[in-house]
Amino acid sequence: MKTHIEINRKNLVHNLNVFKKLTNKKIMFVVKANAYGHGLKEVIHITKDLSIIDYYAVDSVAEALAVKKIDDKKKILVIGWTDKEELETLLLNGFETIVPSMDFLKRADKQARKLNVKAYVHLKVETGTARLGMEPSQVLDIFNSPIYNHIKIKGVYSHFANIEDTTDHSYARHQLEIFNDLLTKINTRNLLKHFSCSASTLLFPKTHFDIVRVGISAYGYWPSKQTYISYIEKNGNKLELKPVLSWYTKAAQIKSLKTGDHIGYGITYRTFSKTKIAVVPVGYYDGYDRKLSNISTIIVNGVKAPVRGRVCMDMLMAEVTHIKKIKPGDRITLIGQEGDETIDADYLAELSGTINYEVLSRINPLIPRVVTA
Repeated sequence: MKTHIEINRKNLVHNLNVFKKLTNKKIMFVVKANAYGHGLKEVIHITKDLSIIDYYAVDSVAEALAVKKIDDKKKILVIGWTDKEELETLLLNGFETIVPSMDFLKRADKQARKLNVKAYVHLKVETGTARLGMEPSQVLDIFNSPIYNHIKIKGVYSHFANIEDTTDHSYARHQLEIFNDLLTKINTRNLLKHFSCSASTLLFPKTHFDIVRVGISAYGYWPSKQTYISYIEKNGNKLELKPVLSWYTKAAQIKSLKTGDHIGYGITYRTFSKTKIAVVPVGYYDGYDRKLSNISTIIVNGVKAPVRGRVCMDMLMAEVTHIKKIKPGDRITLIGQEGDETIDADYLAELSGTINYEVLSRINPLIPRVVTA
C-alpha cells in the first residue's frame, strides 16, 4: 500500500479503560464521523467485546447500521439529525435517537404507531449551544403531557458549548445549572441522564450523571490545551492518553533540483541551493490540509523533513537534502512516531489553524485502515 492508516488496538482499549476508572460510570463511546477518522468498522471490531462500553453514539442511521452489522449487542444512539425518509429504518432496527424538536417527536410517534413499534428517544435539552435541541420548558411539557403512546423516553441530555476552548468555565456552569434545574422538575427515575463530553468528563465529576460520552479522548487526544491545563491545575498530574492513529505513506520519487528552481503550484517555493526533494503521494484529497503548504514537516527515515511548495490534491513535496540514502519506497510518517521524532494531530492542527478533531476526522475514509497491536 502506498498510503495507509494504522490503528493501535492496545492504545484504544487503554484510553477507554482510563475513562472507566476515572468515572466508574457507564460509557457511551462516540464513533461518529468514521470514528473520528480512525475507521468505523475497524474501531467497532476492536471494541465489540469490551464490556466497559454500554452505548455507541453515531451521527446517522447509516453509521448505526454499519455498527450494528458488527456489534448487534450494544445500544446505539443516533445523536445527529434523522430525516423523515430514514425514520422507518431507525425504528425497525431498534436504534435510539435524539429528539431535537416537538415536530420530530410527533413524527416519530406517528411513524412508530404506523409500524407498531416503540420509538426509543433521548430528549435533547437546549442549554446554550444553539444547535439541535428543545428549550427546557418544551421538555417539561413532554413529561407533563405523556400523550405519545409509541414513544419510550430513555434519556434526557444536553451538550456543552464552551468547556474546551477556555479555562473559564463559568458558561459551562451556567449550562449545567439550566440542566439541573430541569431535572428537579421531572421524574428522572429509569431515565439515562447525560451531559458529559471528553472535556467535562476529565474536569467536572458533577457532569458525569449516569453515563459519560467519550469522543476525542478515547482516541488519545486532549480536547484542547486549555482542557489539559485545567486538568493539571486541578489534579496536579497528567492523565495518560495514548494516540491511536498513525498515518504512513512512501516516497514516490526523489528529485535533485538546482539553485533557483521552483517547487509546486503557484511557484511558492524557490530553492536557495542544490536541493533534494521527495515527492509524496498524499495531498489534500487524502485529508492533508492545503494550509500546511510550506510550513509543515513529515518524518523520513526517522528525520523530520519540511514540506516545500503547495500541498497538491494527491501529492506533496518535502525537502530531504539533509537525509542520506533516501530512495523511492522508503516509509514516510505523516502522523505518528518514528525513532525520536513525533508528529501528532495537535501539531498539524496548530499549523493549519484548526483543532485536532478536524485533522483526524477529515482523513479520507478510502485510505486503508490496518489494526495493529
